[in-house]
Amino acid sequence: MWSTLTTGGQTSRPAPYGLCLRFLGSVVDWEVDLYRRNRGHTFGLYETTKPVLYLTDPDLIRDVLVKDFHVFNNRRDLRSGDKLTDNMIDVLRDDHWKRVRTAMSPTFSSGKLKKMLPMIVDCRATLIANLDKLCPTGSSGDHSTAPVVDMKRVLGAYAMEVIIRVAFGIKVDAMLDHPLVTNAQKVFANDNDWRLVVAMVAPKVAEFFGLKAYDFGPFFTEFTRNVIEERLKSVATDGQKRVDFMQLMLDSTETTDLLAAEEQEEYGEKYREIQSTRDLAKKLTIDELISQCVALQLAGYETTAASISMCVHYIATDPDVQQRLYAEAVKYREKYLTEDNYEALGALPYLDAVIAETLRLSPATVFLERCPNRDYQFRGAGITVKRDDIVHIPTYAMQRDGRHFPEPDRFRPERFMADDANGGHHPYAYLPFGAGPRNCVGMRLAQMEIKLAMVVLVTRYRFYPSEVSKPPVCHFTAGILVPKRVDVKIQRRP
Repeated sequence: MWSTLTTGGQTSRPAPYGLCLRFLGSVVDWEVDLYRRNRGHTFGLYETTKPVLYLTDPDLIRDVLVKDFHVFNNRRDLRSGDKLTDNMIDVLRDDHWKRVRTAMSPTFSSGKLKKMLPMIVDCRATLIANLDKLCPTGSSGDHSTAPVVDMKRVLGAYAMEVIIRVAFGIKVDAMLDHPLVTNAQKVFANDNDWRLVVAMVAPKVAEFFGLKAYDFGPFFTEFTRNVIEERLKSVATDGQKRVDFMQLMLDSTETTDLLAAEEQEEYGEKYREIQSTRDLAKKLTIDELISQCVALQLAGYETTAASISMCVHYIATDPDVQQRLYAEAVKYREKYLTEDNYEALGALPYLDAVIAETLRLSPATVFLERCPNRDYQFRGAGITVKRDDIVHIPTYAMQRDGRHFPEPDRFRPERFMADDANGGHHPYAYLPFGAGPRNCVGMRLAQMEIKLAMVVLVTRYRFYPSEVSKPPVCHFTAGILVPKRVDVKIQRRP
């Protein structure tokens, strides 16, 4: 198979361009094996007859994601004819994507996040209640009998409660058996999702058989539609508007203010070229709003729960890191007396480093992909891609490359500290949230949610490794890499 369609001789396309049937096994193993076999160099292959360029040069990656974004403005085409998924921000293309992104981006500005922060702080009460039920007694000094807790399950409830609160302004006590949590678990229950595989490597086959890349089921669509209907009735009755994602998006169905995106930090100044279209003023439809709300619920649930869970796993296996993190968090709480302070969250540099190192070793995203809208030659590389070819960036493999990160398999948060002598990795070798205009739109919300959870977890509990499941087993589902369970021993601090 690898010899078929392999390019030879002098060519502007790198070899081997072998025929590739992807994802029949572990996606992560596939990515890392290809990366290492090619010694981290840029290379190419075919998915059936579709050329795919594996781009591993951080400088060229910056060109694709940022400098020449006007050429690489689209991701792989995963449209399937399903109204819900085809309208989601990750699937949208060209001017349709520009319009929806412009409407969404102001929702995650610093000003809006400051207003959302008290909601997240309030949601932690349920997180503490869930954990206290599982860990009812205080510290006795001996953790041998400490209960083993699946932190992924507990933090999934927390993540869902936060998303429902900031998205819809609804206060729900997301206990472990809440329908929102159990239905989200069903969405991500499958291992290597074969529907996504077929949609990626054989889109015509997927179209013929009516297969969708993502199948989120009816629960979240109906839930979102009902919430929107209730909100519209409420606004019509009392005239009051809440500060949450849905209301801001509902306002965008009435009018889209182009200045809103331009006034944002970074977004307007760095990426103003993406707004150069008159169509951006077109109103969002209710169907588009439903799609973004469902995407926010599901993406915000699984990826955030996985990231916090893996943070807990890593500090449980490294007591020195856990103790240093605890000391920083205690000092922070003593200084600020409250955690309802957006600016104060910046005063936790070691926690920032712990989170960054967790996302390096255990990112939800295994790779990024972009497609050029015209033929394109990479600067100084002698490589040309044609319109609609796929440029594949193996972020997971790059983040475990010793050339970028010495001792790549070791959990060492200090590498992300400003005073680390061995730091200084290339910024485009580390992309847990992507980069450029099509980066993760909810990145800052996720970071804030993770930090607020970790502060209360590390100051209220001690964590120890468990013999039940170590290290956590991850699976690739619905396009992301997440652990099935994260079992640790937990003990309440005195």
